[in-house]
Amino acid sequence: MRRAALRFGLALLVVMGLLPGPARADDAPPPPPLPTPIEALFVPLKEKLQESSLPPFLKDTDLKVHFRSYYFNRTKPDDSKNEAWAFGGWVGYQSGWLLDTFQMGATLYGSAPLYSPADRDGTLLLRPEQLGYYVPGEAWGALKYEDYALLKGYRQQVDQGYINPQDNRMTPNTFEGVTLGGKVSWVKYLAGFLWQIKPRNSDEFISMSQQAGAPEGSKNYGVGLFGVRLTPLEGLRVDVQNQYGENTFNTIFLDGEYVWPLSQNWKLKLGAQFTDQRAVGNALLPKAGGKVYWNTQSGGARVQAIYDELTLTTAFTMTGAGNTIQSPWGSYPGYLSMIDQDFDQARQSAVLVGAAYDAKRFVPGLSGNANFTWGWDAISPKTGKHAPDIAEYDFTVDYRPAFHMPGRILQGLFQGLWFRARSAIIDQQDAKTVGYQFRLIINWDRDLI
Repeated sequence: MRRAALRFGLALLVVMGLLPGPARADDAPPPPPLPTPIEALFVPLKEKLQESSLPPFLKDTDLKVHFRSYYFNRTKPDDSKNEAWAFGGWVGYQSGWLLDTFQMGATLYGSAPLYSPADRDGTLLLRPEQLGYYVPGEAWGALKYEDYALLKGYRQQVDQGYINPQDNRMTPNTFEGVTLGGKVSWVKYLAGFLWQIKPRNSDEFISMSQQAGAPEGSKNYGVGLFGVRLTPLEGLRVDVQNQYGENTFNTIFLDGEYVWPLSQNWKLKLGAQFTDQRAVGNALLPKAGGKVYWNTQSGGARVQAIYDELTLTTAFTMTGAGNTIQSPWGSYPGYLSMIDQDFDQARQSAVLVGAAYDAKRFVPGLSGNANFTWGWDAISPKTGKHAPDIAEYDFTVDYRPAFHMPGRILQGLFQGLWFRARSAIIDQQDAKTVGYQFRLIINWDRDLI
């Protein structure tokens, strides 16, 4: 009786998809994973679109949802504390191509508090005062001519040097503007003009100059951008970019990288960067201390030794005394942009050593890295006096389930999952305490249509 009940239970689990069935004689691949409940709602529409004779503009419609859960806990060297746990993400729609020429898309972003102590605001997971938000962060139309030109207008993501999504909280930066990009042989280019930005934890678009810190009451100004990526040889990449902020500051950014194979298992990746920033026009962003027409430079180099799944890294950067590097429209793209610090202060020198390992041989989908950085000789742009030396020790573990789960239901649930744990220790000279932070992020992508 017990054996019969056990067999019945196991058979039921197989039917439900929670356990795999018996091996098939023809070694046919396992059946596809079952859709999750949210995907099941769209299965009829997805099947009708696939079977229809509609034009590609409708038939190739793409609808995706990205869920994100994010816990952030930080104690700064001045002993102030920030903490929150938020849930949100985005829903993105993208049409197919009309006459292989026109396409449109839109994305709704949002974040809601799950745990948000009023006295620990400042994580940037939520709006100020630990409030949730939602915003149509993308709404664009695009025209293209083969691979040579793609003209895109209104709300969109842009990723070029110092202007980028900075997607390290709940939702990314997005921008209002017009861009033109494309590729001709080994030359890839992007040009445009942006007049507004939606900061990563905001539900409002503000002018680019306001985000940079222009005084209240000044006119709203935008940013023009142009850049090319050159890949003339295998393993060689060179980026040349210029981003001109009207009446704020101009940035020239050069970034090069070359991968040098040494043997079947070993290769070296060599890189160098250079940034020139200076106030332009009416110089609405004077350097702290009152100097209006400031200029500063930053440069660095990086060497990475790669052996199969192991990567060893060392890098250094030096910043001029003219000012701290400004990056109000995205993450600082320098080699030493760490979890907490960017090591781009005025007159600061810094060095990094690190290691990364992909453990796919042992646990598919598991990887991690550790980076240690030390910075010294920085000065305050306001007073010119010595600023504290600082060290940061970062640890990151990523896990993307990449193995076959038992049963079609579990296999479907684990597709598109990404678990990330990050921690940082900040040791600042003469600080009240040793700073630390911990982040736990869960991302889950689902393709609805």
